[in-house]
Amino acid sequence: MTRRATRGSTRPRPTPASVFTTLGGVILSWMLGAVVVRLGLDWSDTFPYSPASEWRYLGVALLALAIAVGGSVLAWRFGRRFRRHPKPAADDRQ
Repeated sequence: MTRRATRGSTRPRPTPASVFTTLGGVILSWMLGAVVVRLGLDWSDTFPYSPASEWRYLGVALLALAIAVGGSVLAWRFGRRFRRHPKPAADDRQ
């Protein structure tokens, strides 16, 4: 992206707070998803192996994926709240 391409942009640039909030939330949500996989597989291994075990493994994987993706979306939405710069008061406008 060149400097010329960003001149006419009216979209506010992300603040460091929004970037760190989003990045931290995404990392935490994927780590939580990994913990769910670890605990879910440990729980699933307490049962004797049967064809139903494969469905339990699939359920654990889908749950962990839903937590990770859902947490990433929530972190992105939450991070966008910090992107907004405060609008100047009516007194400050010229």
